[in-house]
Amino acid sequence: MISEDIKLDLSESILLCGPAQMRLRPKTLSVLMALVEQQGEVVSTADLRRIIWGNGHGNEAGPKQCIRELRRMLDDTASDTGLIETVGRRGYRLTRPIPLTGASPQDLVAAAPVLCLGREAELDALGQSAAAAKRGRRAVALISGEAGAGKTRLLEAFEAGLPQHPPLWIARTQAIAHPGAREPYGLLMDVLTQLMAGPEGATLARLLPRIAPSWVRQPPGRSAQAGPLDRPRRDTMLREFSELMERLTRARPGLLVLEDLHWADPSTLAWLAAWGLKQRTPARLLVLGSYRDDELDRAGTLATTLGQLSRQPDCRLVTLGGLDAGAVAGCLAERFPGNSFPDDLAQALAHRTEGHAMLVDAAADFWQAQGLVRRDAAGWHLSATPQRLVTAIAPSVRTLIETERTSRLLAGERGLLEAASVAGPAFCAIDLADDRDGVEAAERQLEHLARNRRFITRDGLCHRPGGTVATRYAFRHALHHEALYDGMPAANRQGTHQRVGLRLELSHGDAAGDIAPLLADHFERGADWPRAAHYRVLSGQRAHARGAIADAVGQFRSALDLHARGSGTGTAKPEAGRATELDALLGLGAALIVSDGFTADALPQVYRRAGHLAAEVGDPATTIPVLAGLWNDHLTRAELTRAEDLALALQALAGHAPPHMAMVAHNAVGQTRFFTGALPACAAEIAAVLEIAPRHAQQDGNPLFGEDPEVVCRQYAACVAELTGAPQEAERHLTAGTTRADLLGAAFGRAQMLWCGAVCARLRGDIGETRDRAEALVALCQAKAVPVWGDAGEMLAGWAQAMSGDAAGAARIARGLAAFDAAGVRITLPFGHGLAAEAAAKMGDPVAGMRALRRAFALVRATGERWYLADLYRLRAGLAQKAGRRDIARRARAHANAVARTQGRIELAT
Repeated sequence: MISEDIKLDLSESILLCGPAQMRLRPKTLSVLMALVEQQGEVVSTADLRRIIWGNGHGNEAGPKQCIRELRRMLDDTASDTGLIETVGRRGYRLTRPIPLTGASPQDLVAAAPVLCLGREAELDALGQSAAAAKRGRRAVALISGEAGAGKTRLLEAFEAGLPQHPPLWIARTQAIAHPGAREPYGLLMDVLTQLMAGPEGATLARLLPRIAPSWVRQPPGRSAQAGPLDRPRRDTMLREFSELMERLTRARPGLLVLEDLHWADPSTLAWLAAWGLKQRTPARLLVLGSYRDDELDRAGTLATTLGQLSRQPDCRLVTLGGLDAGAVAGCLAERFPGNSFPDDLAQALAHRTEGHAMLVDAAADFWQAQGLVRRDAAGWHLSATPQRLVTAIAPSVRTLIETERTSRLLAGERGLLEAASVAGPAFCAIDLADDRDGVEAAERQLEHLARNRRFITRDGLCHRPGGTVATRYAFRHALHHEALYDGMPAANRQGTHQRVGLRLELSHGDAAGDIAPLLADHFERGADWPRAAHYRVLSGQRAHARGAIADAVGQFRSALDLHARGSGTGTAKPEAGRATELDALLGLGAALIVSDGFTADALPQVYRRAGHLAAEVGDPATTIPVLAGLWNDHLTRAELTRAEDLALALQALAGHAPPHMAMVAHNAVGQTRFFTGALPACAAEIAAVLEIAPRHAQQDGNPLFGEDPEVVCRQYAACVAELTGAPQEAERHLTAGTTRADLLGAAFGRAQMLWCGAVCARLRGDIGETRDRAEALVALCQAKAVPVWGDAGEMLAGWAQAMSGDAAGAARIARGLAAFDAAGVRITLPFGHGLAAEAAAKMGDPVAGMRALRRAFALVRATGERWYLADLYRLRAGLAQKAGRRDIARRARAHANAVARTQGRIELAT
């Protein structure tokens, strides 16, 4: 018998059936919530599978199992009298409502209506997007308009009009205008912080470690475990956040509001584009964004994102134009209730202001302040004609704010708000005063302004790491913030930026690095060049750790410019300045390796300057990254004699350096020996690295070296194993290296492993495996903009294509060789020309094959790169044999066998 007293506690995932309490599994809860949301309607099994289990196979019985579990808990049956009714072969539905408890108060209490006149069509469009999201269609709606057009009011009205039952979660965040201080994934981190504090916190805490491990320790201030990212996952953060949203909305739909996207960081915009483009995987999330359309010229990344999203069926672009006369009349009626204004006033005002919502509101303020609109016992009336009122309007919103609003502030109020405008769109008194008494006095003044709805409003609480708490405030509109900021004298504004930066630095203490982009911006605008340079370096390191390489390059270069500005001013200690410059150079070098490759034009100059500084410091921990950068440059250019000298210098430092840096030194020696053909000598270096690696798995070398030491070791170790007749060992190295690259989220490392995997397949003559790995390498490099490796993949894919009988493969090899030549990459070129020789022979053109081999041997003589030399001799022997030159073939085979014996290549030494 089913109890009449049935409730669902969302916060605890408990089904209350009379006195009994039964905890639901996550998917069972999601199935029940889907039925609750569609109360009285049939929910098909296919819809349940798609929304809750996704599009993967193997979950066909999932909905039926969850329904069976619910019925068992409820002592229910599939009959018509049961709570869960089976409707033919169509699906299931609830026969009566189930009350919900345990949600946040704002979810269960009806929201106050928000008046949004003249926007009925826009609200309807957003409603359609919400309906699509409810069906799992991954809807995105972006609202554009100039400043003050009413974007925020439209969003608030839409949220207020959403159905309150069943509840959905809402997260809202806003980008801020601090040039150069856009923290990668900053908006998305704000979202996680909000969700962790709400009813989704428990579910999120359960999902994060499993679904999005890179984000586990990102949102600051949520718990004792929260803090900076320990082991960055690079570009996997984007994929993980998408999967997290998919899983989080299975039980309860969500609304994600991202305001002022024209100021958003490129990483957040990259996630937004990826989310909108990934239409096949269902998710019950509506993403609402807003941006100023007049800022698009300065926000090229946003323009690109909009172009990608505009082609998707479930993405709506809503543009806010001016209000018509009817909407303006409604605004006047809201502002002056019961007025008897003539009809032509709204028409004239709409024409004069072009229906700009902010200007209409400012005009009403202006009229009231000037006494042009008055109230008496009979109600509101005009003291001048509509024509005079309209002509009295100041020419712009900014002018109205500056002349009519800020001019009425007391001197103390204006000074406080000007300082607040420097702190940002949202701020607290801790940022505006230097001691406890000053903070409390400032907060009292801010509270008075907020209560009287003058310029600012309350915006929650501000927590600082040391335990200090203050009320957080925000400007009611961006134009208020901008008018006060722009109205400050330049010297006052500069000094205030420095003071705000110092207060932020002091209040955050050891955690100041967590807000490095914000501090860098304040100190840069405050002309405190040493501090600005220091925090730009930290910002670059954070950006690199999150895979935002272009941002990292910009931050490090900015740090170097700021350091140069501050040099000689007497504002910094020489030791501190040298350390900042060296950190900036090493960070820039590592970032350029990932973005432009080992032969980036700027790298030699960067590492030469870093070398001078490292010599002054005399610390192996700073010298090794410098020498490693120079070594990589010489190795990539196949200047193997110079590379060997640097490798030996690195080896001499290995015993005095941190273990993860010692790995780099061993790799330099081992790789140099590999390329020079001394394969047996590689074993000791490989063993040394792999002995250290497990004890330092948490250490990611990419931010210092551009590549991870363990991945590098696995890469060339696989090639050595394959060459020396141990293919199973080679595959073990390939698997381990790929796992490590994936764990770090390093596309560059993944490319390295795909290349060596394709080389190993080529060495064992497996055409199909070579093609698959090479094509995967090309696709990865195109998708992630990884330099150089994609061209190497083109050569290997072209070889596989040619060996399969497709003549177009030779052209792909030629394109790869030309790209290497253009980039200044010479290492592995003998191998590439060997591939061209094989392809030519396969196509029946031995002359072209011999020509390619001559180039390969010339490079071997010029560079000393000999790891592929035995194979080149075998190729020459084969081509000579076909041409009837048995003497040449005999000598070539003898050379091949001699080289193979020296290298320990048993299969060739016959």
